[in-house]
Amino acid sequence: MFGLMKIKDLAQELKTPESTIRTWKRRGDIPLSCFKEIGGTVFVKVEEFKKWLDLGA
Repeated sequence: MFGLMKIKDLAQELKTPESTIRTWKRRGDIPLSCFKEIGGTVFVKVEEFKKWLDLGA
Protein backbone atom coordinates (compact mmCIF):
# COMPACT_ATOMS: atom_id res chain seq x y z
CA MET A 1 0.00 0.00 0.00
CA PHE A 2 1.96 3.00 -1.28
CA GLY A 3 5.12 1.97 0.55
CA LEU A 4 3.48 1.87 3.97
CA MET A 5 3.55 -0.98 6.46
CA LYS A 6 1.85 -1.36 9.82
CA ILE A 7 4.15 -1.45 12.84
CA LYS A 8 3.00 -4.99 13.64
CA ASP A 9 4.09 -6.11 10.17
CA LEU A 10 7.50 -4.46 10.59
CA ALA A 11 7.86 -6.18 13.95
CA GLN A 12 7.19 -9.54 12.29
CA GLU A 13 9.77 -8.79 9.58
CA LEU A 14 12.38 -7.83 12.19
CA LYS A 15 11.37 -10.71 14.48
CA THR A 16 11.01 -8.35 17.41
CA PRO A 17 8.00 -7.48 19.59
CA GLU A 18 5.72 -4.70 18.36
CA SER A 19 6.14 -3.00 21.74
CA THR A 20 9.89 -2.74 21.09
CA ILE A 21 9.31 -0.96 17.77
CA ARG A 22 6.92 1.45 19.51
CA THR A 23 9.49 2.08 22.27
CA TRP A 24 12.20 2.79 19.68
CA LYS A 25 9.80 5.21 17.96
CA ARG A 26 8.91 6.96 21.23
CA ARG A 27 12.56 7.30 22.31
CA GLY A 28 13.57 8.57 18.88
CA ASP A 29 15.78 5.57 18.13
CA ILE A 30 13.89 5.34 14.83
CA PRO A 31 13.35 8.83 13.36
CA LEU A 32 9.78 10.13 13.30
CA SER A 33 10.26 10.76 9.57
CA CYS A 34 9.97 6.98 9.14
CA PHE A 35 6.37 7.01 10.38
CA LYS A 36 3.00 8.26 9.11
CA GLU A 37 -0.26 8.32 11.05
CA ILE A 38 -3.45 7.84 9.06
CA GLY A 39 -6.79 7.73 10.85
CA GLY A 40 -5.18 6.89 14.17
CA THR A 41 -3.12 4.02 12.77
CA VAL A 42 0.65 4.39 12.67
CA PHE A 43 2.40 3.15 9.56
CA VAL A 44 6.07 2.79 8.69
CA LYS A 45 7.24 4.50 5.50
CA VAL A 46 9.11 1.54 4.04
CA GLU A 47 11.48 3.47 1.75
CA GLU A 48 12.29 6.03 4.47
CA PHE A 49 12.96 3.20 6.94
CA LYS A 50 15.27 1.46 4.44
CA LYS A 51 17.18 4.72 3.83
CA TRP A 52 17.63 5.14 7.58
CA LEU A 53 18.91 1.57 7.89
CA ASP A 54 21.33 2.12 5.00
CA LEU A 55 22.75 5.15 6.83
CA GLY A 56 23.93 2.83 9.57
CA ALA A 57 21.05 2.77 12.01
